[in-house]
Amino acid sequence: MPTFDVDQSNALIAFLREKWFVLVFWTIVLLIAYRLARPFVHRLVLRLTVRATSRADGELADLSAAEAEKRAVTIEELISKTIRLGVLVVAFLVVLTIFDLFPVVAGLGLVAAALTLAGQSIVLDYLMGVLILVEGQYFIGDWIAVVGVEGTVEEVNLRRTVIRDASGTVHSVSNGLIRTSSNLTRMYAGLNLDVIVAYDTDIDLATAVVDRVGREMAADPQWTGRLIDVPTLIRVGALGDLGITLKIGGRVKATDRWAAPGEFRKRLLAAFNAEGIRIARRGTVVVGLDPAGGTVAVDPTDLDGVDDPDPGTGGS
Repeated sequence: MPTFDVDQSNALIAFLREKWFVLVFWTIVLLIAYRLARPFVHRLVLRLTVRATSRADGELADLSAAEAEKRAVTIEELISKTIRLGVLVVAFLVVLTIFDLFPVVAGLGLVAAALTLAGQSIVLDYLMGVLILVEGQYFIGDWIAVVGVEGTVEEVNLRRTVIRDASGTVHSVSNGLIRTSSNLTRMYAGLNLDVIVAYDTDIDLATAVVDRVGREMAADPQWTGRLIDVPTLIRVGALGDLGITLKIGGRVKATDRWAAPGEFRKRLLAAFNAEGIRIARRGTVVVGLDPAGGTVAVDPTDLDGVDDPDPGTGGS
């Protein structure tokens, strides 16, 4: 059985009696720093980011404030983790100093150097992480597309970016792999629609209907503040095989980039039906005017010049 060394026990008690104040002092300091780091960092980062984005005017002011909040949350998470790591490092150094263990640890320098040379890709991850955060390419809550992955950013740190895609799958992407990032939710998104109407459509009437639907949607309390620009007819586009393409455009808040186009399509379809405006479809093509001044609609299968057999007789 191991024997109890009285001399060693007495030496440890004497050491603790001599260093107890230093141990208690640094323990209290590190605990206070750990507890106060996050709220202090939150106030500081939020103040700096709001000041940096306060130049925006008009309808973009609220969007800038939202971007500032996302930036603050992202940077706050990173700084808080860095401070916690710093607290642990300081605690480790204090222990080494009190117990005079530096000579033992000095030999680990060669091991650290070897690991650094072997982990150059990890170093690249950290360097790219710094650039991503400094340049503000994306923040927590943004919907982005990087290296074939698209989804919501859940975490950004110096080594990796964590993304949850539309199916709920979580992807961890090394920052060193990110060369091109597409941010789909930076301040605002475009409401861009192509609507193809039949060739016999009164374009002036269609234009008036599109603009009216846009104004009504902007005035709807459910969409007030969510549409930055009222959706309007931008131009008449291509004259295609099916009909005339109407280009509709506007701007919406980034979070409504999918909901707004769907709502506008629903309202526009109802308005077109009420006005008798036909959406172009396969099966009927308006090819010209009849002698009375009306339009002639024919089935595309009749454009080959061959008479189809009468389905009642079965043909000949």
